[in-house]
Amino acid sequence: MTKVVADRAEAQQDGLTFGNPIGCHYHWLEPDRIDGYGDSVRRLAGKVELAVDGFERTAHLSEEVFAGEAADTLRDRAARRHEESAAVRDNLRGLGRAINAYSDALRRYREGLEQLRAYAVSAGLEIRDQRIWPPVETIAGDTPQKEVDAWERDWKAYQACFEAKVELRDARRAATRDLARALAEHAGVHPDKDKAKLVARNAHQVRFGELQREAAEEAMEAVQANDAADTARHTVEALKRREQAALGDLEEMVLAERPPEEIQAQAAKVQALHRELTEARVEARDAEAVAEREVAQADRAARNLEAAEEGRTRVVGERADLPQGPRTAAQPADLKDRLG
Repeated sequence: MTKVVADRAEAQQDGLTFGNPIGCHYHWLEPDRIDGYGDSVRRLAGKVELAVDGFERTAHLSEEVFAGEAADTLRDRAARRHEESAAVRDNLRGLGRAINAYSDALRRYREGLEQLRAYAVSAGLEIRDQRIWPPVETIAGDTPQKEVDAWERDWKAYQACFEAKVELRDARRAATRDLARALAEHAGVHPDKDKAKLVARNAHQVRFGELQREAAEEAMEAVQANDAADTARHTVEALKRREQAALGDLEEMVLAERPPEEIQAQAAKVQALHRELTEARVEARDAEAVAEREVAQADRAARNLEAAEEGRTRVVGERADLPQGPRTAAQPADLKDRLG
């Protein structure tokens, strides 16, 4: 039979391990409340906008209205204040958008948990204490085939619930990382590669304790690689739209029987866009591959750090095989056989 051994760092996050009850209760902040926070930040950005306009008008006072050394000093100071207040306004707007996006992510997370619970109910799994409970671990080898089939269906339904919960959890964590990145940007912090800490840009200093350098650097590289992959995808989408628009123009020119030189020029434009799109798709695939590789390295560094902090050795999947032979009536079915 198969000995089921799960990697705790892989499968157990937030107490989630295959074979244990799956929580389907939403216990985070209400999304509407978080939306209220984001709206408040954006309203504050609107008030800062008034200061931006005031400093801008002061910085551009004409010599005819106000001249002299005092006027020049006032205009210089107003120009500096304009730049500072504009930066604050932009940061507040970005932070407000990030908070609103996080509330949307939590709203999707809550809806996903409700759908998960509904699916578990429809599949006939046991729901108790806002948790989806797994079927019994093993059944006797002489159990009737009808009961064995039902038992396997229940386990496959439980596996689908487990995988859905992992996807929901990962999506929520990605949204949390985006919000943390927006908060760091608003605070003006950036990772200092020469020191194993984070320092701030504007004469502020933020210390995050004794971080493991490798895990921090791998995490930042993963974020940068994902950003590069997103940019490449957006470039591909933009080129696709431009190519379709150029093709439409070419078709209209042919139907309108425009001069051959105009049609030829438009066809050359379409060909150039197509070549550019082909190259962009190759670059996007490369960026996706790099992002996947960087995320895997960051996950591995984080798991090693977690294991070191807890003073344990990571456990990997291992298989304890008995001598092969026909299954007897007393030998129960195993988890590997029924889940494939």
